[in-house]
Amino acid sequence: MSWIFAVILITPAFGFTSCDSFIMNNRRLRHLQAKKKGSTHNWNHEPFDFSSRIGWDNFYKEGNPSDDEQSLENLEYEWHSHMPHSVIVDAIAPTIDAASKYYNTAAADNEIPSILLVGTGNSALPRILHDAFDTPVRVTCLDYSPVCVEMIRSMYADLCPNMDFVLGDATRLKETLNSDKYDVIVDKGLLDALMCGEGFDSDLEKLMAGIDDVLTRREWGMSILVCFQLSKSNREFLIELADCGTSHNPNLFWDFDIPVQGSEKGRATFNLARRCALDEKNRIVNVEHMITDWK
Repeated sequence: MSWIFAVILITPAFGFTSCDSFIMNNRRLRHLQAKKKGSTHNWNHEPFDFSSRIGWDNFYKEGNPSDDEQSLENLEYEWHSHMPHSVIVDAIAPTIDAASKYYNTAAADNEIPSILLVGTGNSALPRILHDAFDTPVRVTCLDYSPVCVEMIRSMYADLCPNMDFVLGDATRLKETLNSDKYDVIVDKGLLDALMCGEGFDSDLEKLMAGIDDVLTRREWGMSILVCFQLSKSNREFLIELADCGTSHNPNLFWDFDIPVQGSEKGRATFNLARRCALDEKNRIVNVEHMITDWK
């Protein structure tokens, strides 16, 4: 693996990668932390190879505060911190509501709505999603860093009874999660990290194929992507990967760069993919109408 942050990658298929933005934002975060008056936040670190498992293990080891600073505020760290968590909560609320109503009326063996966070890191987002809705939800935190998984387990296991912690590779979701299906999948910063690696187009394809495999086939299924600005070719590639559905096998329909109030000072974009069925003429069926059918 090359030392990615020292160069700017250019590929014929994708153009500039978002890795460059990821690195610049990382340096900006360190600068802001240094200026923050009276801050005890200990997540100061140098840029590293964001596509490296060892790099991430070291990030969590070196940033972990001392024993007398083991509060959630000190342990939690946000990438794309200008993107309000409330936006994700509001976006997935109709899906959680639709799934909950379905599970309450169907013979679903006490099933509850489920959310999978891929590359979860040590964000506060899992805790917020766990407690955000009137109905119980199951939140699964997946990361390939064992240091990270053990950290968030210690942070949230006692506070969040419906939270699971999985050590696994997000580019191998089907193998890692077996036959599990999720109503919502959230990627907040993982795609940016993957795009720092050589041959990232292959990892991106594997990630999206895995999301398609483990996201519910029901029409309320939703995938959230918070990442740096995607190039036109990257957006087209995501559409191409998702555009494989039939009327019997719902595909994913993307909305990119959805405006988010309060995120203007950051570089993150909010993107959303919905499960959509096609009618007999291959036209997308209105998702909002389909969700209201469960009311």
